[in-house]
Amino acid sequence: MKHILLASAVALTATAANAVDVELWGQTISVGAESDINYVTGVEEWDWTATPYASFTTSAGIGLSVETEINMRELDEDIFQGIDWAAEYAVSGVTVYTEVSSDSDWEFGDITVGAKVKF
Repeated sequence: MKHILLASAVALTATAANAVDVELWGQTISVGAESDINYVTGVEEWDWTATPYASFTTSAGIGLSVETEINMRELDEDIFQGIDWAAEYAVSGVTVYTEVSSDSDWEFGDITVGAKVKF
């Protein structure tokens, strides 16, 4: 139980962050990071990742973003694991998107194209 309380306290304090949103000629540029600290009780293992990101949203609603994930518990190893690129556009409750990721050598994998609907 003490591990769960400790993990909850650490997660609440470490995940508080502020993104920066800048309006520029009707477009929005966002820069920030997300921190995720968690503890798995079954295997008693800690995990901490930080995900810095940048995004650009046009006045027409087209969003372009780039992010990378960093394992904060293994900073002595290769930190850069690649970048995730995404583009999306929402119209009439449907969001169409495309995603592609690179590895640490900047080699890109398969491109994902899809649509999401929330109801």
